[in-house]
Amino acid sequence: MLCCENSIFDNINSIKPKLKIFRMKTKMITLFIATLLLFANTLHAESKVLLRLNLQKSTTYEMTMNSDNTIDQEMMGQKMKIGQKMKMVYYFQVLDVLPNKNFLIEYSISQIKIDMNVNGQDINMDSESSDTSNPMNASLKSLVGNKLKLEINQKGQVQWVVGLDEFAKKLSGNQQLAQSMPMFTDENNFKSFIGQTFNYFPEGDVAKGNKWSSSFKLPSMMNMETVMNFEVADIKADQVTLDVTSDVNIDAPIEQQGMKMDIKMTGTQTGKMVIDQTDGWLRSSDLTQKLDAKIKMKNPQSGEDMEIPMIVNSVTNITVIKK
Repeated sequence: MLCCENSIFDNINSIKPKLKIFRMKTKMITLFIATLLLFANTLHAESKVLLRLNLQKSTTYEMTMNSDNTIDQEMMGQKMKIGQKMKMVYYFQVLDVLPNKNFLIEYSISQIKIDMNVNGQDINMDSESSDTSNPMNASLKSLVGNKLKLEINQKGQVQWVVGLDEFAKKLSGNQQLAQSMPMFTDENNFKSFIGQTFNYFPEGDVAKGNKWSSSFKLPSMMNMETVMNFEVADIKADQVTLDVTSDVNIDAPIEQQGMKMDIKMTGTQTGKMVIDQTDGWLRSSDLTQKLDAKIKMKNPQSGEDMEIPMIVNSVTNITVIKK
């Protein structure tokens, strides 16, 4: 009996080291799995971002906007084609980060260029042109260098603006220029103009595949109402790429050269935007817009009601350089 007991104890003693090794391996596997789960959760957490303006004092953003627009219309049996190309270069300089976490910004325009073609006739305006025979060049040049001060919050919404009166005064003497740049005619128009530049901010954190919408209205642009739908296409390094689809609607009365008209437009806008997640500022935007429009008015010759169909195609590109 003693012999058997010794044999059993010997077997148990021989198994103990193996059990110890097994337990150690089990702990290592458990630790490895836990590490993998933690790493996976970390990756998942890092893939979510909160897009907000996070600006640093003395930083300047140079924004260049190029738009290429074509209008095809038919009036009284005659077809008309209008082409317009516009380039604007403007600066946002961060003067200060305020105690309420808003930002004090100095806004200025450095270049404006507008080229139009109406049925083969060219009309050119450039703030940098040396051609003094064109009074429009001088009008555009007068807007360059004027500085506005504004406070914007972390979502890019303008709280107040100072210095707009000087812009409005210079535009008031030139109806054609005022129609081309209505965003500078009063404070509400300017707030809407700047606000739609930063309309891409979601309510909370977003990850790849997340979607949200925002809307804005531009009273200065014939009460244009736009609903923009965003989807996170990619998050890579510090850049967040958004797919954009929008519905555009315009329904407003207008008056030009004494003629009263009602204009209705509906259309879509598609493209991409790239946002830097470290400061929340746009780095590039490429949007294509197509609008179908109808203008109702009185025939200036007969006084009868008439309808003018129009198709508007627009491509707008924005690039931003941080300085």
